[in-house]
Amino acid sequence: MTTVTGEWHKTACVLCSANCGVEIKLEGRRFARVRGDKDHVESKGYTCEKALRLDLYQNGRHRLTRPMRRTDDGTYEPVDWDTAITEVAAGFAEIRDAHGGDKIFYYGGGGQGNHLGGGYSSSTRAALGITYVSNALAQEKTGEFWVDGQLFGSSTCHTTGDYEHADVAVFWGKNPWQSHGFPRARVTLKEIAKDPDRHLIVIDPKRTETADLADIHLQLKPGADGWLLAALLAALMDADLIDEDFLVERTVGFDEVAMMLAGIDVADYARRAGLTEDEVRETARVIGRAGSVSIFEDLGIQMAPHSTMNSYLEKLVVLLTGNFGKPGGMNLHTHLGPLFGRHDDRTTPVTGHR
Repeated sequence: MTTVTGEWHKTACVLCSANCGVEIKLEGRRFARVRGDKDHVESKGYTCEKALRLDLYQNGRHRLTRPMRRTDDGTYEPVDWDTAITEVAAGFAEIRDAHGGDKIFYYGGGGQGNHLGGGYSSSTRAALGITYVSNALAQEKTGEFWVDGQLFGSSTCHTTGDYEHADVAVFWGKNPWQSHGFPRARVTLKEIAKDPDRHLIVIDPKRTETADLADIHLQLKPGADGWLLAALLAALMDADLIDEDFLVERTVGFDEVAMMLAGIDVADYARRAGLTEDEVRETARVIGRAGSVSIFEDLGIQMAPHSTMNSYLEKLVVLLTGNFGKPGGMNLHTHLGPLFGRHDDRTTPVTGHR
């Protein structure tokens, strides 16, 4: 067995938005050892299996090690980096000069994982005059992002939960025991599960590892999320578990929503979702009486039928119970704050890309 010596180098994993701190020992270009960084202010030594396999992703045998250029017969030949970069840049410049930068569509530039590409993409887009942009999030989060944009006035606004401090954590179509998605996911799940004063709610047709830890697991019919969400909202209204002060001070249009919810038959909607009325009303009571609630909606609901409507109804659960902009509740991502200098309220808010 080879003994690896040398210095531990501190860095961060780029494979999801949590960006956990890791320490790495190098052996040439190989990551000989990877471990969680206990000094990291957020992850505190925690890491999932993805970070521990960073060497495989960087140095796997199927990875290209140099640029490849297509030849006239359809095969590829290796070229050096200077050649590849020069030819690609010239091709982009030719399109820009002949047709305008808005004819180039930029896909990438950071998202849930490696955010470093965001800085590079900004410079590239500025140089070429690119206006149309997308990234991997558009494949799965389009509906939720659109709803957030309507709620908060900007397509760049997105919410995230404070699960570490939430009295009630709800995971809808999400199994964070395996997919993580927030800092120190397994540690946080176990802490909630063992605390008698907190509740873990999982809403998923499948019994997952997270569901096994849950106080409440609503095993609804696949694709019936809209029926359950509407029933849950109506049950909150019936039990007078809405935050009227929050709604008056922070929202507009509640009267119209209330009229819509008043016509919902909770028992019928619960049945359509494959659940009982008692299950829905008990879940509503747990959410409505909690001091703070965070909800994580993920692909199980976002890739299901009527996903944009589902995201809207899920946001209503948060807003009707006043769980926005508070510890333990849903908040805007910190990337919306300034990284340097002072915030200027006179700055025009970003309205998103065309």
